[in-house]
Amino acid sequence: MFNPLGPPLDVLTRTKSQSRPAHRSSKSTPQPLEAASPAARAAIALEYASLRNRSHCPLGLYVVPAADTILIWDAVLFIHQGYYADSILKFKLTFPSNYPERPPTVQFINDVFHPLISSNGTFSLMPQFRAWRPNQHHVFDVLHFIKAAFKRDVLDKIEEADCLNKEAYKLYVLELNSSCGCNNDSR
Repeated sequence: MFNPLGPPLDVLTRTKSQSRPAHRSSKSTPQPLEAASPAARAAIALEYASLRNRSHCPLGLYVVPAADTILIWDAVLFIHQGYYADSILKFKLTFPSNYPERPPTVQFINDVFHPLISSNGTFSLMPQFRAWRPNQHHVFDVLHFIKAAFKRDVLDKIEEADCLNKEAYKLYVLELNSSCGCNNDSR
């Protein structure tokens, strides 16, 4: 059974010599990521453990660390309303070796036509996190923003400069303007 919170914390904090051999697929991510400091690994493990708090992991979003490293999390988002209703979106969060000083990167696995998602799946955190603040911003903030980015109120506030997919942005603005009867292009 798929557990949204993944394996117990002790599985995530084992050293490489203690861990069980993992099945390696041909799509395996290169592992220079393992150069992360023990402090970074501990911060990531604590962030993952904090997702057990009811308000930290958004409803409909499930996250589990990769089998071979805590620096990569696999996630699935189920969207039930809005433009993306009935979508099941898979993505990865990849933590830098100096986390929490730098934010994780978000890479969608599915092809998603969205203003904040590039053609290669990279998701822009810029509208929410102009400057990443290690003591104020957390993974649960990132997860809540990812979910919110598929809702109309966030889509309406996106600035073109923050978009990685300008075509999706322009089509969304066109749709927005035609649905409200607006003909101005003030965005």
